[in-house]
Amino acid sequence: MSSGKLWRGQTLEDRSTDRREQMLAVAETLLGTGGTAAVTMRAVVREANLSPRYFYESFSSTEELVTAVYDRVTGRLLTRVAGLERCADPRENVRALLEIFREFFQDEPGQARILLREPLADDVLRAHRAATVPGFVQAVLAMVTDQDSLAPERVAVISSALTGALVALYLDHIDGRLALTPEQLSDAAVDLVFAVTRTGAADA
Repeated sequence: MSSGKLWRGQTLEDRSTDRREQMLAVAETLLGTGGTAAVTMRAVVREANLSPRYFYESFSSTEELVTAVYDRVTGRLLTRVAGLERCADPRENVRALLEIFREFFQDEPGQARILLREPLADDVLRAHRAATVPGFVQAVLAMVTDQDSLAPERVAVISSALTGALVALYLDHIDGRLALTPEQLSDAAVDLVFAVTRTGAADA
């Protein structure tokens, strides 16, 4: 097969994969700094120094590219979450988890824009987030509720409410509307989780 032939040590499939990763990296930068309006086919291939024909080799549209970037950033966040060691105290577990979120968004503001801000402004990302319970909310729910014992509609309501509450909290802090220390931000986020899920007393 032609895809197995080597050119400069790479197969055609290897080079296609590399181009896709290159465009994803460029699109992530564009999305994290300028929002979805900045992610156009021309801008992506120009910044990646690729021919326009290569864009459609990997993506059918800029909407598909934008959702792929969202999933890519979500994946990095969940990788951090996967390394979290739990203890016997649910509140301490949730706090440690939310500390991971805070540090993730603080380390790279573009990641906060992609996961928190852009889904509020872009219909495609809003629908994508709604259809795939946000990864960070899924992680929180797994710590404080037995999702198997809840009706699907109940999980959907909790997820929607928790997403809205946490996103608003983090964005208000990022935008300077809430002058909180990191510890105060974590306290507020933990209180929100237990208030929304109604599992565990706030003063536990």
